[in-house]
Amino acid sequence: MKSIAFAALAVLLLLPSALAMAASAPGPYSPSMHGVVAGFRLAGVEPDGDPLDQVVLQTKLSSSAGVPAVNMIVSSYLENFKPDTTPVLPDLLHPSTVARNLGGFLQGKALLTDDAGNVLVLGSFLAEAFLDNTNHAVATFYGPAPAYKTIGRLRGTFSLNKNGSLAGALQGNLRLTPSNKQQILRTRGAHMKPLKQIISVVTVVPHYYGTRGVKGSGPPLHTGFTHPKGSSNPAGTSGKSPSKPKGNGISVSTWVAGGAALLCLLLAAGLYIVERRKAPTGKSETASL
Repeated sequence: MKSIAFAALAVLLLLPSALAMAASAPGPYSPSMHGVVAGFRLAGVEPDGDPLDQVVLQTKLSSSAGVPAVNMIVSSYLENFKPDTTPVLPDLLHPSTVARNLGGFLQGKALLTDDAGNVLVLGSFLAEAFLDNTNHAVATFYGPAPAYKTIGRLRGTFSLNKNGSLAGALQGNLRLTPSNKQQILRTRGAHMKPLKQIISVVTVVPHYYGTRGVKGSGPPLHTGFTHPKGSSNPAGTSGKSPSKPKGNGISVSTWVAGGAALLCLLLAAGLYIVERRKAPTGKSETASL
């Protein structure tokens, strides 16, 4: 009986401290995300005619679960799908379902930095761009070499506004080292170095997601990252609007130019024949003189 009473007393004494520890323990990492499309340009055209854009996102993840607010820079390529080149892909956030109303696919590298732009962690970034300007995103972060262990996975959505700003929320986990957290706090409010210099530490190779063997003929679907002629580009971007891929037909101007060239050739041939016929007559008259 004495041992039972002692155990019960110990539990009562330790219970307050255990509850306090549980209350102070960080919850799940669920930062809000806001930022801008800081860079945008037409980079090329995929084999099926889909425009390929180079896109740089400059965002900040709010503090959450003991992790201070941190910058996330995304260097990526966006493939804009057309109605006849849209592939069948699973929804990134719901892999058992097919992504509907899909307008493009964004893939590249994600860099977590302090306010000065010093890179703390590198990772991968994928996002499906839908026609309503919403995006389903997945980011995975890795530790240093040579192990490259996964130290964070984030999933969530963000929306792109007409002025080029974006906002959303992510959920998952992220483990930063104490030195990383101290560096973030130490450089809070510092002037960030140029984005081109920050993203130069990674190399992004575009991945072809379109339908192979299909040559697109229609204009790209508007995913929110492309800006048709006449609309303003997002603040801070320097890209150009992608032009409509050229079709296989011959333009009217080509037919006109070809007809004019043929007419000139026929006139030249006619003049040559006339001159040839005149030449013998001229010689006989000269001989008689």
